[in-house]
Amino acid sequence: MKKIITLSLLVIMAVSCKSKKAATVDGGENFTILKESAYGGREIDSHEFITNNKDYTALTTELGIKDAQKVDFDKNNVVAVFMGQKRSGGYSITIEKVVPVAGTGDTATILVKTTKPKAGEVITMALTAPYCLAVIPKTEKIDVQYIKSSFTTSKLRRE
Repeated sequence: MKKIITLSLLVIMAVSCKSKKAATVDGGENFTILKESAYGGREIDSHEFITNNKDYTALTTELGIKDAQKVDFDKNNVVAVFMGQKRSGGYSITIEKVVPVAGTGDTATILVKTTKPKAGEVITMALTAPYCLAVIPKTEKIDVQYIKSSFTTSKLRRE
């Protein structure tokens, strides 16, 4: 029985990890998801704006990312968003869109989508800490806005 539970958890962890999703943002610029996972993030919900390789290396080491993609910090920055520790599976966080703020030229709005499990849904009973890392075009500041989805099975809506 222990082997089945262990195997099930390993399969769920492998399936829940996503990486390197490229997307186009308004204005024709791109951002790339470097790493997205339900496990291994920070215990407190937060975000981090990384503008240099030293901080990026420290973060990837903290998160246990061994095959971290190289980032050209002359042209890009990295944004990390953390959902905090949750008592079960079914939670996720991702960067949906990066929008340059018109007229400023130095600020980008980062739209972050979070989801949680539907009441009564079968979920993994394990501590999780979802997070997402993305490379965005170089900017001086970011404004992180959260778009919360009520349930993993529902359409996106604001709460």
